[in-house]
Amino acid sequence: MDVSLSLKPGEILGLIGPNGAGKTTLLRTIAGVLPVQDGSIHLGKVEAAALMSAADLRTIVGHMPEQVRWQGRQSVQDALLELAEMRGTSLKRVEGLLRLVGLADRCDTPLSGLSQGMRQRLTLAVALLGAPKVLLLDEPLNGLDPVAATAFVRLLHELTGKGVSIVISSHQVEGLAAITDRIALMHRGQILAVGTLDSVAESLDLPSTIEVTGTGELPNLSWCEHAEKATISDQNTWRVALPESNENLLADFVNRGIEVTSWNPRPPGIVEMLCAATGMDIDEVGLDIASAALLPHRRIGGEEE
Repeated sequence: MDVSLSLKPGEILGLIGPNGAGKTTLLRTIAGVLPVQDGSIHLGKVEAAALMSAADLRTIVGHMPEQVRWQGRQSVQDALLELAEMRGTSLKRVEGLLRLVGLADRCDTPLSGLSQGMRQRLTLAVALLGAPKVLLLDEPLNGLDPVAATAFVRLLHELTGKGVSIVISSHQVEGLAAITDRIALMHRGQILAVGTLDSVAESLDLPSTIEVTGTGELPNLSWCEHAEKATISDQNTWRVALPESNENLLADFVNRGIEVTSWNPRPPGIVEMLCAATGMDIDEVGLDIASAALLPHRRIGGEEE
């Protein structure tokens, strides 16, 4: 892997990439589940040579795996107490965590009686047993309905308010822009770009676009650059995305008598960024089926290697 990452206290970093990008391996390495074979880890200004062992890493890092199968007749509280005993965590801490993740009223519920959202909350509580400074979440929103996902994200922001740094790994990028403070694009064991959405888009030379829609037949847009990408839907609505570069673009539509029903600025999406960073199209990024001939990858600053 070719990875360099830094985390700020109380931020949420989105680790984004297709299946097989190396996201889970990276999280397991940071969490101490897998050994660090090369490189170093720093906590603040302290060189963390002493934190290289798995036991020491687990004192500052909480890890929430993608799938934990909570099953059986054991109660929520008993299951958490059993794990807390292994970590030397007090009953008071367990009770506090159950309140924090919203399971205090479910402490006597059998594990098999939990919904998917409750299972995710219990897994999060386990990850928080050691009061970690860094929390690693592998696909935490998988299987959650919109209401449960919203409540889970609200809980994460409550944790960042306490100074916890969070890394969310996901290949499902819809909605991540609203959750994360920064993103890191990862592909084939490499971090391709890190930063805010705006800074990553700028580094990849991705401009914002204007999405224009209208009703009726598709108008003649031969005068407009990139208008060949215009489409028309079954609802008799035409739609075209145009570069946000011409200040007089709307006036040009009006002067030509083209009736416009909507005019929406669209910043580059995370999928577009991943495509630009890898040099792959959207299908190849989604399925990770491109050949090695499509490499090298482009990094921030435009340099390729």
